[in-house]
This record gives sequence, structure tokens and C-alpha cells, in this order.
Amino acid sequence: MLALATPVVLPAQSNAQPELSESVSEGLEKLRPLLDAKDWDGALALLSGLAAKAKPDTFDLAFLSDTIGKIYLQKAEYAKAIKPMETALAISEKHPNFFRVNVVQDMIYFLAQIYYQEAASSKVPAEQREGYLKANSYLEKWLARSTKPASDATQQDAVLFHASLLYNLAVFNPEKIDRASLSAAESEVEKALRMSAHPKENLYALALAICQQKDPPDYVRAAEILELLVKKYPQKKDYWAQLAGVYLNLGQDKDEQKARENNIRAILAIERAQALGFMNTPKENYNLVGVYFNVGQFGQATELLHAGLRKGTIESEQKNWELLAYSYQQVDRPFQAIDALKEAAKHFPKAGQLDFQIGQIFYGLNKTTEAYDALQSAVKKGNLDKPAAVYGFLSYVCYELSRFDEALAAANKALSLPESKSDNQLPRLKTAIEEAIREREAQRAAVNTSA
Repeated sequence: MLALATPVVLPAQSNAQPELSESVSEGLEKLRPLLDAKDWDGALALLSGLAAKAKPDTFDLAFLSDTIGKIYLQKAEYAKAIKPMETALAISEKHPNFFRVNVVQDMIYFLAQIYYQEAASSKVPAEQREGYLKANSYLEKWLARSTKPASDATQQDAVLFHASLLYNLAVFNPEKIDRASLSAAESEVEKALRMSAHPKENLYALALAICQQKDPPDYVRAAEILELLVKKYPQKKDYWAQLAGVYLNLGQDKDEQKARENNIRAILAIERAQALGFMNTPKENYNLVGVYFNVGQFGQATELLHAGLRKGTIESEQKNWELLAYSYQQVDRPFQAIDALKEAAKHFPKAGQLDFQIGQIFYGLNKTTEAYDALQSAVKKGNLDKPAAVYGFLSYVCYELSRFDEALAAANKALSLPESKSDNQLPRLKTAIEEAIREREAQRAAVNTSA
């Protein structure tokens, strides 16, 4: 914010100004060599000695204090410049003819900047807030007195500075946003945006921050700002991520049509970013798949997911492969779902849950034998989400295939597991299996007797 280390130039006396006293004038004759040699400490010692002897509320003291302040600025010791500059300013307020208007305006602007920087660098909350308040007070005074046109760069910078100050005051306590200051900051930002045909990037960034701090956040305005930023600064990847995030937030609208439109905008934002080489992390690729699901584009989502898992641009996690299989089922491609699960099994050879899902799909295709093989593999591997359900399903498939002994063993295993307590079908299935076994044994006995 500060760029104050300007050369110290002793101002020429104007006819409207009073004369410096003879003692001060004589003392200042020794100042020029010190300034030329950049002996700032020597200059400060000389000026401080003269100021100590100057009478209060005089042009001598105002002039010396102003010069001392400027030397501290030159040394980048900004905090030390505050007291002498405030002294000079206070005297000039009582005696408007002591300094030219532009000199007084510079004092006010410098003080606003110094207080802002001191506040921003402080780690003491009370000092920070006090610094921002003082900076804002001086800046508002500068703006009230300024006669610069809106097209003037300094005027534009001052309005942006004011907006930044108000924003800092608004969010000083994140737990309790100062809505009045936030609204005032927004008004200043909008004013600054109208002052230039080519607003600065940090002005847009401030406008964006204000949108995000509103309650609720103004995502519509944020999207407009971010669209401008990605157009103007397409190589800044953070803006693309923010733009996609804003559209995703808008995609949660209760109005289904609006939600769909904004989810589509999120897809386009991500794909525009990817075309520039951004937003290509596995997480971001997975999020893109999710948004395609949200808008009902299951085919495209499925192809993106499968390609991403194969290429490694989406993390090869078991849940992602399971989602792929589910996706193929949603678009009525069960055999590709099975292939996806088999491919997943190569990556996760101990995951019986994958074989269980294969068995379910085969059973739905009336391929009971294939379902049986997959279920056998599932229980052999283990690592099942709900073992009782798997053993119960295996028992049922075995019953259909007349593998009654295996069916009974699987039913008993399922019933031995705690999670089966709430399953009312298993006991009936076991009873049916036992009845089938008795019938089988009776038939065998009858055959043996007749033989």
C-alpha cells in the first residue's frame, strides 16, 4: 500500500506563507548538505533540535514537523512519521495559510496510508481496529477535500483504498460482520468500477470478496465478476476454480431449471479451464463427473469416469470403480458394469464386495450359475460390507440351483452373524431349504427301498 519514500524537498516559500524565524532559517542552511549526503540521522538530529526550540502553534514548528515526517518516510520508519506529521497537520488546520492545499492533502493521505499499514502489520486486535479507524478518518477527510476529477489516477486509487479500509473494518470480527461497513465498501467499489474503463485487478478481487461476505453470499454477482476476471486473466488458475465453485453453489438452487443451468455453467467453466491446462487434478476430474451426473448426462459421466480411472486422471479407488459399475447399470449396460467390476478386481484382488456386486448383476440377467460363481468368490475373498447379506444371497442362489447342502451352510453362516437379526426372510429361507433336504432324503430312501 505504501510508496512514500520520495525525495525530501524543502518547499519554496510562497507569498501567502509566513516567514520562518531567523534562527530556523539559519539552522536550515546546514540541512541541505545533510540531505544531499543522505545523512538522514544527521538531518533528523538537526531538525529535532530546531523543533525543540520552536514555539507552539507556529509556522516554524509546522514546517519543521512536516520536514521531520518526510525524512522518516524516506527512511521507511513510517510509525515514527505519524507524530510530527500530525503536529504539522494540526497547526495547518488552525492556520490555513501555512501550507498550500496540495501539501496538506499529501499529509492527510500519507497519514491514512501509514495508519493502514501499521494496522495491517499489527498482531494486536485493538491496535488493528484503532489503526483502521484512524486511517479511514484521514482518508474520508482527504476525499471530502479532493478536487481531483474521477478520471484522475490518484482519485481512483483513493476510492479503492477507501473501499479496502471499509472492507477491513467490516470483516475485522469474522464472527460478526459489520454489515454497514460492508455495504459502504460495496458502494465505494461500484463507484471505483465506474471511474475507469479498465479497472484494476485488485478492485475486482475486492468486489468478489464483498460478494462472498454477504449474507447470503451474492453468487450471481460473484459469477459476473469472475467471468470478467477469467476473460481478462485467463492464465490465473485460481479464478477458474473459484468460478466453477460459484456455479456449483448456484447449482444448488431449489428451482430445478436454474440449478440445471448453473450446473451446466460449472461444467463449461471446468472444461474451459482444462483446455488451458488447469483444473486437471484427480479430484477436479472426479468433480466434473459428478456434475455431469447432476445434470442427468449419465452416458457422458460414465465415459469420463471410465477413461479417468484407466488413465489415472481420477483416483483408482474401489468406491470409484463401484460408481462406474453403477453408472453403466443406470444406462442399461450391465455387461459393461460387470467388466468394470472385473477390472476393479484386478486392482483390489482381496475385495470380495466387488464379486458380490458382479453376482447381483448376473442374477438380474437370469445367469444364476454365473451369479453363484461370483458369490462363491466373494465369500472366499471376504472384506464384505454386509457379510450376512452376501451369505443370505448365496444361500438363496444355491437353493435355486438345488445345491441344498451349500444353501443350508450359507444360511447358517448368515444367521450366525449379528447383522442378520433384523432379516425376517432368512429364517423362512432356512426352513424352506431344510424342507427341500427332507424331501430329497425321502426320495432317496424311497428309491433305495424299491431297489
